[in-house]
Amino acid sequence: MRPLIVSNAITLDGFFAGAGGNPLVLNLDAGFDAHNLDLMRGAGTVLLGRKSFELFSSFWPLIADAPEDPSNPALSAVNREFSRLYRDVPKIVVSDAFAVPADNPWHGTTKVVGRAGLAATLTEEKAGDGGDIVVFASATLWNGLLAEGAVARLDLIMGPDAIGEGVPAFRAPARLRPLGASPIPGSSNVLLQYAPVRGE
Repeated sequence: MRPLIVSNAITLDGFFAGAGGNPLVLNLDAGFDAHNLDLMRGAGTVLLGRKSFELFSSFWPLIADAPEDPSNPALSAVNREFSRLYRDVPKIVVSDAFAVPADNPWHGTTKVVGRAGLAATLTEEKAGDGGDIVVFASATLWNGLLAEGAVARLDLIMGPDAIGEGVPAFRAPARLRPLGASPIPGSSNVLLQYAPVRGE
């Protein structure tokens, strides 16, 4: 059974984004990038909401082969590898109204599934062969999956700052069992890992 793993950055006070949905308030440093690369190396499928897909597919395809620029941390070796892996991994976008444009760099590796068909798609994906099913960002999507009992593990990369207002990471109460908490080497982020508590 392939597990579904969620990875999300949050602030110290539990926000997924700042006021107006701004993700740049999050501490998306090299430690955050390294953790997500580890997840991507083990991924067989990436599951995304529409907004996250549109954001990521406008950014990540440009990284792998961009000209060298040592002053730009986005062009690190970690991010270049992440970009190459993201290019090739099968991607599923959950949306009732979205179609991947033909000129999108990820068009050939992405399929769109409506919300009504997601449960059946996930059952099929989990029963198949391959690596993990990974959700990056896409907080609306993973909150729904968490409520439905579909998430095996939740990785929260918590930054050191409280911002006071923004978009909460959790949209409903959730019972979670801690699996581990550890500082990320070379980062001011802390990795918090949880498994949902089921059947209680």
